[in-house]
Amino acid sequence: MVINLSGPLEHVSASYDDPAVWSRPTRTTTIAQRADQLAAYVDLSLDEPQAVQSLRDATAELRDAPGLTAALPKVLAGAMSLMGTEVGNIQLLDPGRDSLVLVTQFGFGPEFLDHFAVVDDDRSVCGRAASHCAQAVVADVRDDPAFTPHRKVFRTAGVRAVQSTPLVDKAGRMMGMISTHLPHPGRPPERDLRLMALYGQFAGEVIARHLGAPSRSDTAPAPAEPAAVPLLTETVRQIFGAGLSFASARSLVVNGDAARRLRDGVAKLDDAVRTIHRAMVGLDGVGAPEPADALRDWVNR
Repeated sequence: MVINLSGPLEHVSASYDDPAVWSRPTRTTTIAQRADQLAAYVDLSLDEPQAVQSLRDATAELRDAPGLTAALPKVLAGAMSLMGTEVGNIQLLDPGRDSLVLVTQFGFGPEFLDHFAVVDDDRSVCGRAASHCAQAVVADVRDDPAFTPHRKVFRTAGVRAVQSTPLVDKAGRMMGMISTHLPHPGRPPERDLRLMALYGQFAGEVIARHLGAPSRSDTAPAPAEPAAVPLLTETVRQIFGAGLSFASARSLVVNGDAARRLRDGVAKLDDAVRTIHRAMVGLDGVGAPEPADALRDWVNR
Protein backbone atom coordinates (compact mmCIF):
# COMPACT_ATOMS: atom_id res chain seq x y z
CA MET A 1 0.00 0.00 0.00
CA VAL A 2 1.33 3.45 -0.95
CA ILE A 3 1.60 5.58 2.16
CA ASN A 4 2.19 9.22 2.97
CA LEU A 5 4.71 10.21 5.64
CA SER A 6 2.39 12.49 7.58
CA GLY A 7 4.99 14.53 9.48
CA PRO A 8 7.15 15.55 6.51
CA LEU A 9 4.09 16.10 4.33
CA GLU A 10 2.47 18.42 6.85
CA HIS A 11 5.74 20.34 7.24
CA VAL A 12 6.21 20.93 3.51
CA SER A 13 2.54 21.69 2.88
CA ALA A 14 2.59 24.34 5.59
CA SER A 15 5.53 26.04 3.87
CA TYR A 16 3.31 26.79 0.87
CA ASP A 17 0.65 28.51 2.98
CA ASP A 18 2.69 31.73 2.76
CA PRO A 19 1.61 33.52 -0.47
CA ALA A 20 5.09 35.06 -0.76
CA VAL A 21 6.52 31.59 -1.46
CA TRP A 22 4.93 31.57 -4.90
CA SER A 23 6.65 34.77 -6.00
CA ARG A 24 10.16 33.82 -4.89
CA PRO A 25 12.75 32.69 -7.44
CA THR A 26 12.92 28.92 -7.55
CA ARG A 27 14.08 26.04 -9.73
CA THR A 28 12.31 26.05 -13.06
CA THR A 29 12.70 24.34 -16.39
CA THR A 30 14.41 26.47 -19.01
CA ILE A 31 12.92 27.48 -22.35
CA ALA A 32 15.36 25.13 -24.06
CA GLN A 33 14.20 22.26 -21.86
CA ARG A 34 10.58 23.03 -22.64
CA ALA A 35 11.34 23.16 -26.33
CA ASP A 36 12.89 19.68 -26.04
CA GLN A 37 9.83 18.49 -24.14
CA LEU A 38 7.56 19.85 -26.85
CA ALA A 39 9.49 17.95 -29.49
CA ALA A 40 9.11 14.76 -27.46
CA TYR A 41 5.39 15.43 -27.00
CA VAL A 42 4.99 15.92 -30.75
CA ASP A 43 6.62 12.54 -31.38
CA LEU A 44 4.38 10.84 -28.84
CA SER A 45 1.16 12.44 -30.03
CA LEU A 46 1.94 11.54 -33.63
CA ASP A 47 3.38 8.06 -33.13
CA GLU A 48 1.37 6.86 -30.14
CA PRO A 49 -1.78 8.98 -29.74
CA GLN A 50 -3.57 6.23 -27.82
CA ALA A 51 -0.80 6.03 -25.22
CA VAL A 52 -0.88 9.80 -24.76
CA GLN A 53 -4.66 9.84 -24.47
CA SER A 54 -4.57 7.01 -21.92
CA LEU A 55 -2.04 8.97 -19.93
CA ARG A 56 -4.25 12.06 -20.04
CA ASP A 57 -7.24 9.99 -18.90
CA ALA A 58 -5.21 8.60 -16.01
CA THR A 59 -4.05 12.02 -14.86
CA ALA A 60 -7.59 13.36 -15.14
CA GLU A 61 -8.45 11.03 -12.26
CA LEU A 62 -5.75 12.69 -10.17
CA ARG A 63 -7.57 16.00 -10.44
CA ASP A 64 -10.62 14.45 -8.78
CA ALA A 65 -8.68 13.66 -5.60
CA PRO A 66 -10.16 15.69 -2.71
CA GLY A 67 -6.78 16.85 -1.41
CA LEU A 68 -3.03 16.41 -1.49
CA THR A 69 -3.01 13.47 0.93
CA ALA A 70 -5.35 11.62 -1.40
CA ALA A 71 -3.63 12.71 -4.61
CA LEU A 72 -0.03 11.76 -3.77
CA PRO A 73 -0.58 7.98 -3.38
CA LYS A 74 -2.45 8.00 -6.71
CA VAL A 75 0.37 9.92 -8.36
CA LEU A 76 2.96 7.41 -7.14
CA ALA A 77 0.83 4.38 -8.01
CA GLY A 78 0.38 5.74 -11.53
CA ALA A 79 4.11 6.30 -11.95
CA MET A 80 5.02 2.81 -10.76
CA SER A 81 2.45 1.32 -13.13
CA LEU A 82 3.79 3.39 -16.01
CA MET A 83 7.40 2.38 -15.35
CA GLY A 84 6.63 -1.24 -14.45
CA THR A 85 8.21 -1.03 -11.00
CA GLU A 86 7.14 -2.11 -7.53
CA VAL A 87 8.91 0.54 -5.45
CA GLY A 88 9.03 4.31 -5.64
CA ASN A 89 8.73 7.59 -3.79
CA ILE A 90 7.67 11.21 -4.08
CA GLN A 91 9.59 14.16 -2.67
CA LEU A 92 8.23 17.68 -2.43
CA LEU A 93 10.41 20.76 -2.64
CA ASP A 94 10.68 22.60 0.67
CA PRO A 95 10.70 26.23 -0.52
CA GLY A 96 12.29 27.48 2.67
CA ARG A 97 15.31 25.19 2.61
CA ASP A 98 15.39 24.51 -1.15
CA SER A 99 15.59 20.80 -0.40
CA LEU A 100 13.63 17.70 -1.37
CA VAL A 101 11.59 16.14 1.43
CA LEU A 102 10.40 12.54 1.12
CA VAL A 103 6.61 12.55 1.67
CA THR A 104 5.16 9.45 -0.05
CA GLN A 105 6.64 6.00 -0.61
CA PHE A 106 6.00 2.38 -1.39
CA GLY A 107 8.26 -0.62 -0.79
CA PHE A 108 11.03 0.90 1.35
CA GLY A 109 12.21 0.20 4.87
CA PRO A 110 13.22 2.60 7.66
CA GLU A 111 16.90 2.76 6.65
CA PHE A 112 16.11 4.01 3.14
CA LEU A 113 13.48 6.46 4.39
CA ASP A 114 15.83 7.91 7.01
CA HIS A 115 18.75 8.15 4.58
CA PHE A 116 16.77 10.03 1.92
CA ALA A 117 14.43 11.92 4.24
CA VAL A 118 15.91 15.24 3.09
CA VAL A 119 18.04 15.70 -0.04
CA ASP A 120 19.80 19.03 -0.53
CA ASP A 121 22.67 18.19 -2.89
CA ASP A 122 23.23 16.50 -6.26
CA ARG A 123 24.95 13.35 -4.96
CA SER A 124 21.86 11.21 -5.52
CA VAL A 125 19.71 10.48 -8.56
CA CYS A 126 16.87 12.68 -7.33
CA GLY A 127 19.30 15.41 -6.32
CA ARG A 128 20.95 15.29 -9.74
CA ALA A 129 17.53 15.61 -11.40
CA ALA A 130 16.61 18.51 -9.12
CA SER A 131 19.84 20.40 -9.75
CA HIS A 132 19.08 20.52 -13.48
CA CYS A 133 15.29 20.38 -13.15
CA ALA A 134 15.40 17.56 -15.67
CA GLN A 135 14.83 13.82 -15.70
CA ALA A 136 17.79 11.75 -14.51
CA VAL A 137 18.37 8.03 -15.06
CA VAL A 138 21.05 5.78 -13.57
CA ALA A 139 21.13 2.31 -15.10
CA ASP A 140 23.26 0.86 -12.30
CA VAL A 141 23.90 2.70 -9.05
CA ARG A 142 26.94 0.49 -8.41
CA ASP A 143 28.73 1.79 -11.49
CA ASP A 144 28.47 5.51 -10.71
CA PRO A 145 31.14 6.71 -8.24
CA ALA A 146 28.96 9.69 -7.28
CA PHE A 147 26.58 7.35 -5.47
CA THR A 148 29.16 5.60 -3.33
CA PRO A 149 27.72 7.10 -0.09
CA HIS A 150 24.36 5.52 -0.89
CA ARG A 151 25.43 2.06 -2.03
CA LYS A 152 24.83 0.31 1.28
CA VAL A 153 21.34 1.77 1.51
CA PHE A 154 20.57 0.84 -2.09
CA ARG A 155 21.90 -2.68 -1.54
CA THR A 156 19.75 -3.17 1.55
CA ALA A 157 16.72 -1.87 -0.32
CA GLY A 158 17.44 -4.10 -3.31
CA VAL A 159 17.81 -1.14 -5.71
CA ARG A 160 20.08 -1.27 -8.76
CA ALA A 161 18.53 1.26 -11.18
CA VAL A 162 16.70 4.54 -10.60
CA GLN A 163 14.89 7.17 -12.63
CA SER A 164 13.85 10.52 -11.15
CA THR A 165 11.45 12.88 -12.91
CA PRO A 166 10.68 16.45 -11.80
CA LEU A 167 7.10 17.33 -10.93
CA VAL A 168 6.55 20.75 -12.50
CA ASP A 169 3.60 23.11 -12.64
CA LYS A 170 2.27 25.04 -15.63
CA ALA A 171 4.93 27.72 -15.24
CA GLY A 172 7.73 25.15 -15.27
CA ARG A 173 8.26 25.57 -11.52
CA MET A 174 9.61 22.42 -9.85
CA MET A 175 7.25 21.23 -7.13
CA GLY A 176 9.08 18.04 -6.30
CA MET A 177 10.42 14.76 -7.65
CA ILE A 178 8.97 11.34 -8.41
CA SER A 179 11.34 8.38 -8.52
CA THR A 180 10.91 4.74 -9.42
CA HIS A 181 13.40 1.97 -8.73
CA LEU A 182 14.34 -1.39 -10.23
CA PRO A 183 15.97 -4.39 -8.51
CA HIS A 184 18.17 -5.07 -11.55
CA PRO A 185 20.44 -2.90 -13.73
CA GLY A 186 18.96 -1.38 -16.87
CA ARG A 187 17.69 1.79 -18.46
CA PRO A 188 13.93 2.07 -19.08
CA PRO A 189 12.82 2.31 -22.72
CA GLU A 190 12.91 5.85 -24.10
CA ARG A 191 9.17 5.70 -24.80
CA ASP A 192 8.46 5.06 -21.12
CA LEU A 193 10.80 7.85 -20.05
CA ARG A 194 9.10 10.32 -22.37
CA LEU A 195 5.70 9.31 -21.05
CA MET A 196 7.05 9.65 -17.52
CA ALA A 197 8.28 13.17 -18.24
CA LEU A 198 4.83 14.07 -19.51
CA TYR A 199 3.26 12.44 -16.46
CA GLY A 200 5.51 14.58 -14.26
CA GLN A 201 4.08 17.72 -15.84
CA PHE A 202 0.45 16.68 -15.43
CA ALA A 203 0.99 15.41 -11.87
CA GLY A 204 2.99 18.52 -10.99
CA GLU A 205 0.06 20.72 -11.99
CA VAL A 206 -2.25 18.71 -9.73
CA ILE A 207 0.16 18.95 -6.80
CA ALA A 208 0.62 22.68 -7.28
CA ARG A 209 -3.14 23.19 -7.23
CA HIS A 210 -3.50 21.22 -3.99
CA LEU A 211 -0.65 23.20 -2.43
CA GLY A 212 -2.58 26.39 -3.16
CA ALA A 213 -0.81 27.75 -6.22
CA PRO A 214 -2.35 31.13 -7.08
CA SER A 215 -3.88 31.66 -10.49
CA ARG A 216 -1.68 33.32 -13.10
CA SER A 217 -3.70 36.51 -12.79
CA ASP A 218 -2.67 36.76 -9.13
CA THR A 219 1.06 36.51 -9.76
CA ALA A 220 3.56 38.32 -11.95
CA PRO A 221 5.07 36.18 -14.73
CA ALA A 222 8.71 35.25 -14.56
CA PRO A 223 10.70 38.22 -15.86
CA ALA A 224 12.75 36.21 -18.36
CA GLU A 225 9.77 34.67 -20.12
CA PRO A 226 6.69 36.93 -20.04
CA ALA A 227 4.93 35.44 -23.04
CA ALA A 228 6.44 32.01 -23.43
CA VAL A 229 4.75 30.09 -20.62
CA PRO A 230 1.11 30.52 -21.69
CA LEU A 231 2.03 30.16 -25.36
CA LEU A 232 3.98 26.96 -24.84
CA THR A 233 1.24 25.56 -22.60
CA GLU A 234 -1.33 26.22 -25.31
CA THR A 235 1.02 24.65 -27.84
CA VAL A 236 1.09 21.41 -25.85
CA ARG A 237 -2.71 21.37 -25.76
CA GLN A 238 -2.92 21.91 -29.49
CA ILE A 239 -0.44 19.13 -30.17
CA PHE A 240 -2.42 16.70 -28.05
CA GLY A 241 -5.59 17.83 -29.82
CA ALA A 242 -4.25 16.53 -33.11
CA GLY A 243 -4.66 12.94 -31.93
CA LEU A 244 -3.43 11.28 -35.13
CA SER A 245 -0.53 9.04 -36.06
CA PHE A 246 1.33 10.08 -39.18
CA ALA A 247 3.06 6.71 -39.14
CA SER A 248 -0.20 5.18 -40.40
CA ALA A 249 -1.34 8.20 -42.41
CA ARG A 250 -0.58 6.73 -45.83
CA SER A 251 -2.96 3.85 -45.21
CA LEU A 252 -5.66 6.14 -43.87
CA VAL A 253 -5.99 8.64 -46.69
CA VAL A 254 -7.76 6.14 -48.97
CA ASN A 255 -10.80 6.59 -46.75
CA GLY A 256 -12.68 9.88 -47.09
CA ASP A 257 -13.44 10.31 -43.39
CA ALA A 258 -9.89 9.38 -42.41
CA ALA A 259 -8.51 11.88 -44.91
CA ARG A 260 -10.66 14.60 -43.38
CA ARG A 261 -9.46 13.68 -39.89
CA LEU A 262 -5.87 13.72 -41.10
CA ARG A 263 -6.26 17.18 -42.64
CA ASP A 264 -7.82 18.45 -39.41
CA GLY A 265 -4.92 17.01 -37.43
CA VAL A 266 -2.37 18.61 -39.72
CA ALA A 267 -4.12 21.97 -39.37
CA LYS A 268 -3.90 21.76 -35.59
CA LEU A 269 -0.25 20.80 -35.71
CA ASP A 270 0.46 23.65 -38.10
CA ASP A 271 -1.24 26.01 -35.65
CA ALA A 272 0.95 24.57 -32.89
CA VAL A 273 4.07 25.26 -34.94
CA ARG A 274 2.92 28.83 -35.49
CA THR A 275 2.39 29.21 -31.75
CA ILE A 276 5.94 28.02 -31.09
CA HIS A 277 7.13 30.52 -33.69
CA ARG A 278 5.36 33.38 -31.93
CA ALA A 279 6.77 32.27 -28.58
CA MET A 280 10.32 32.25 -29.87
CA VAL A 281 9.91 35.68 -31.46
CA GLY A 282 8.51 37.01 -28.23
CA LEU A 283 11.45 35.64 -26.29
CA ASP A 284 14.36 37.08 -28.18
CA GLY A 285 12.91 39.29 -30.92
CA VAL A 286 14.56 37.18 -33.60
CA GLY A 287 12.36 35.60 -36.23
CA ALA A 288 12.23 31.83 -36.12
CA PRO A 289 11.96 29.74 -39.30
CA GLU A 290 8.57 29.81 -40.97
CA PRO A 291 6.15 27.02 -39.97
CA ALA A 292 6.21 23.81 -41.95
CA ASP A 293 3.34 24.46 -44.33
CA ALA A 294 4.67 21.52 -46.36
CA LEU A 295 2.69 19.29 -44.00
CA ARG A 296 -0.53 20.43 -45.62
CA ASP A 297 0.98 19.98 -49.07
CA TRP A 298 1.95 16.42 -48.18
CA VAL A 299 -1.60 15.57 -47.12
CA ASN A 300 -3.25 17.20 -50.12
CA ARG A 301 -0.93 15.81 -52.79
